[in-house]
Amino acid sequence: MIYVIADDLTGANDTGVQFTKKGYNTKVSIFNKQSTIIIPDNLDVFVVDTETRELKSKIAREKLKSILKKLNINKNDMIYKKVDSTLRGNVSDEIEEIMNILKKDICIFSPSFPSHKRITIGGYLVVDQKPLGLTEYSSNNFKQEENSFIPFLFKKQTNFSVGKIDLKEVTKGQRNILSKVNELYKKGNKIIVIDSTNEEHLKDIFASGLKFNGSVLFSGSAGLANHFPNVCNKNKELKINIANNKSPVIVVAGSRNSIMENQINYLKNRLSFAELKIDLEQIFSNKDIILDNYTTKCIQAIKNNRDLVIHTNVTYNKEKSINKKLMLKYHLSFRELEIHIKNFLGKLTSKIVENSNARNLVLTGGDVALGVCKELNIYNMNILDELLPGIPLAIANYKNHKLNIITKAGGFGKEDALYNLINKLKNY
Repeated sequence: MIYVIADDLTGANDTGVQFTKKGYNTKVSIFNKQSTIIIPDNLDVFVVDTETRELKSKIAREKLKSILKKLNINKNDMIYKKVDSTLRGNVSDEIEEIMNILKKDICIFSPSFPSHKRITIGGYLVVDQKPLGLTEYSSNNFKQEENSFIPFLFKKQTNFSVGKIDLKEVTKGQRNILSKVNELYKKGNKIIVIDSTNEEHLKDIFASGLKFNGSVLFSGSAGLANHFPNVCNKNKELKINIANNKSPVIVVAGSRNSIMENQINYLKNRLSFAELKIDLEQIFSNKDIILDNYTTKCIQAIKNNRDLVIHTNVTYNKEKSINKKLMLKYHLSFRELEIHIKNFLGKLTSKIVENSNARNLVLTGGDVALGVCKELNIYNMNILDELLPGIPLAIANYKNHKLNIITKAGGFGKEDALYNLINKLKNY
């Protein structure tokens, strides 16, 4: 069995699909402490969404420990720790916890995702040709150069010794990478950060890790995960059933990333759709009334056989005055503001699906994807296909129906991503 441990839903799905597209029967499960984890006998890959990205370090570790105890992982199982490709969350805390519990000798770590312009050079994470610390993805208060250097970030969260293998060594191929891994391990390094700028590098890194004479935890984004199937070379035909994909599509855009805004704007001159722009100030002052009004408008659009795009009225990041105003007025932290928005979008989408024939969802941003799935009481889904790099199509049971669900990290995709996703789904 292959186990993937992810800290949010979009990450769980974008990694799970790397196995599906090569013939592995893959299931994603959102951890729910009230439910029992059941793994079907015919499953090849079990992906668990721990929902620990936004938790404080100690709480994240405790939750992860509880989940690992329920999974019953044995020494022959392969483990992949999926991390955000811009290193959000409790990355090294969770790696350390997994290594301690499962008694792993080393962690081979490479977060690069070349198809999304995320690469690792000299131990630095570079996003869209900029060091991580100079991008909008930067998520802490360290100096810009420190916030980009992966070994520095790791040493802030773990007592494990961290080594790195530079690009010049990676380019020499698998044998050299393995030699450097062995050398660093003998020196006491537990986490080994490895440079990579293209798919060939990632393939060689994974292949080298398989040859290491010890137990390995592989960790990275969906980029490195893509090379599990390539190296393991498992191929079989999976029967894919999809229904109702011609009916209206609901896009729920909760990401605060500016890329998302550009993708919605691209749609406007190319696709006829109903647009609902959520007024954040209204949902805090008149939530129930606004929820009912928005629901009525959206259901009418679906009845008129129109696609629907739901998004907020701003790209709501910390610098936007509307957020500062709301945070001060309602005594909220920025994270609490995000949770309120997630919950509202989840309730709204659930009401629309429940009262219409909408069976196709495009959910952008991990918070929104989780919020919608929880409101629909969806905790398990099967990954069917990859529609665009790192953007999967899944199917889930909802009452007596099946829902087609596309999940997309907010920062993923080119300007035309939403347009292409809707067309691909309807023509699937």
